[in-house]
Amino acid sequence: MRISGIIIGALFFLFSSACQSAAEEGSKKIYGTAALMVVVEREDGRVAVFDSVNHELIGRIAGLGNLRHASMVFSRDARFAFVAARDGTISKIDLLGMELAARKKAGESSIGIAISRDNRYIMVCNYEPGGAVVMDSATLEVVKEIPAEFTLPDGSKSRARTVGPLDTADNLMIFALMEGNAVWVVDMRQEGFPAIRKFEDVGDTPYDQLITPDGRHYMVGLLNSDWMGLLDTWKLDGMKRIDVRERRGAIKKDGEKVPLHHIPHLESWAIAGRLAFVPAFAEKRVIVYETDGWTVVKSIPVSGTPLFVVARPGGREIWVDNVGEPGSNEERLIEVIDVERLEVKKTIDAGKGAIHPQFTPKGEAVYISIQGEDRIAVYDADTYALIKDFPAKRPSGIFSSDRASKFGL
Repeated sequence: MRISGIIIGALFFLFSSACQSAAEEGSKKIYGTAALMVVVEREDGRVAVFDSVNHELIGRIAGLGNLRHASMVFSRDARFAFVAARDGTISKIDLLGMELAARKKAGESSIGIAISRDNRYIMVCNYEPGGAVVMDSATLEVVKEIPAEFTLPDGSKSRARTVGPLDTADNLMIFALMEGNAVWVVDMRQEGFPAIRKFEDVGDTPYDQLITPDGRHYMVGLLNSDWMGLLDTWKLDGMKRIDVRERRGAIKKDGEKVPLHHIPHLESWAIAGRLAFVPAFAEKRVIVYETDGWTVVKSIPVSGTPLFVVARPGGREIWVDNVGEPGSNEERLIEVIDVERLEVKKTIDAGKGAIHPQFTPKGEAVYISIQGEDRIAVYDADTYALIKDFPAKRPSGIFSSDRASKFGL
């Protein structure tokens, strides 16, 4: 009898422990990583992570450095986010553990980050000390420095500031040299990561890059040239010039010339089918290009100078934020362009300093940073109604984890 009592007591203890463990597990927030929104809170050097299916705040990770103009990429399985801070700090965030997994310096002033196709390496472009670095994605140890040297008129050598980089379907990395007026292609499959092509004299001061969703065509923007460079990544046979004087206002039609408050980056371009929607420089319009020949289809007036022009998944709508004088009404407005009619069909007053709309993976909702009101707004993309608000300190860039499976993002 005594032995039976001991056995029964032991079984009861085990059952109670199992129930307690199950209860504790049930109290934890369980989520996947395929539909997260990671929002930069730049003034606090941290990011906020949201479950974009249920629109819930999961948590925050701090201590990420100077996040002004921060950029971010995700590991292939969307388990980790890699954040490049402007002060050269690279942070690896565990999105399941909600913790900082690694933190290393890639330079003194970093401006762009990409992850290789095989998920093994991170490339970071630097303003200081110039050039690019390749880091091991597991440890963030630097495994290669690429000085990005160019020749000055007197024959001496100097390091260029670099911008980008972007990954391609062939496991290449492409970045541009601002002072060198060049574009380099690095093969991430070969030992030592050699620069297999160096395109010189691509134009005056490359400042940003874009790759098409299929990963084939690379484009480089130029601050002081009236064209953009286009490279076929399958052939790597030369940089084609695309006339963008229309974007710069040289051929002015229905655009109102205003101060250039922010330079629209190429990542802010939206490509929907065979159309590209491009923000004009210092004008209140979005220019529509046909991507086969890069001819202008239409110029669409908007309320302010567009900064981010974002295609809704499926390609039927383009959402546009507007910038202007601080405190102006136009910086409150998000405009929705109908892709079939090529005109604005809806204007949303989202709040003071509304920027950087980012869609959920299938486009049913969109997250928007409302910088001037320290909050993040979530809108229903079908009804345009506000679903939810979250407090956030000076939010800026919003990055969906579905970028993990997209080229150049």
